[in-house]
Amino acid sequence: MFPEKSNFFTFQHNLCYNIYKVNLYESYHIGDKGRIVDHLLELKNITQSYNKQVILQDLTLSISQNQSIAFTGHNGCGKSTLLKLLAGLIRPTHGNVLYYGAPLFHYVPERFPKMNLTARQYLRHMGYLDGLSTEDVKTRYKALCEEFFLSDMLDIPIKHLSKGTLQKVSVIQALLKTPDVLILDEPLSGQDTDSQDVFIQKINELRRTGMTILMSCHEQYLIDSISDTVYQIDRKHLSLADSPENAAEKHYILWFDKKEGAEIPDLCTGRIKSCCGKYRIEVKESESNPVIAYMIQEGWLLRRMEDADH
Repeated sequence: MFPEKSNFFTFQHNLCYNIYKVNLYESYHIGDKGRIVDHLLELKNITQSYNKQVILQDLTLSISQNQSIAFTGHNGCGKSTLLKLLAGLIRPTHGNVLYYGAPLFHYVPERFPKMNLTARQYLRHMGYLDGLSTEDVKTRYKALCEEFFLSDMLDIPIKHLSKGTLQKVSVIQALLKTPDVLILDEPLSGQDTDSQDVFIQKINELRRTGMTILMSCHEQYLIDSISDTVYQIDRKHLSLADSPENAAEKHYILWFDKKEGAEIPDLCTGRIKSCCGKYRIEVKESESNPVIAYMIQEGWLLRRMEDADH
């Protein structure tokens, strides 16, 4: 039996520029009293639609404390929508999201809003909203900014910072106070190699404290570094990435020449390997067309495509 709607609870979300206290009108808060639960939250038969178009269909998922889950799939498949559903930031069209206890969620969005505040002012504000003392806020953000090579940019207005720097600010604000669940939407797109290494190190430190990590990403090396479970969103449905139907999917090697000024698309970050002056990337059959399209769009020349399984 589900509790009455009057028992819906309010919990905190640290999203971009504010901490939201959201009433989960389509979700249920299930307390732990008198029972033992193995999981932190559940999706029950979730379907999500926008403008009568189904984005996600009939999703059921249980998430336990200290899990680190990566959600993969092509751009536009619904990864960001799924993360917002898990955090309670949007209500499902059908189905329920069940929370066990009252977990604190911190959310790192893929796109950070431009604003007149400096990075220092913003981080202070977020720390205060998280209930930290003035001294704790200062200590935490200064240490994190040094680790992420951001100290020299603290007094620049956020609207003038690059995408990669904005992502660093977004990650730092989510780490000022340790949450129960950290949600990361494409956290490495735009970050330099050194910052990526720091990010992976920090996330693994948090995992050892029992934090749950829910992440959408394309970078295989990031998935390998911090995730213990990988799900794939394909054709509106969610399945384990190592399930038989996905394990049987063919893989291909794409070979490219790099033209002057060519950029690496977010979809391919961390996946391109250099070999004898050429560049190769291994892809699954289902993602080969979007990868080729994005690479050509960014100035690369496709030279050949070969079967990776032979």
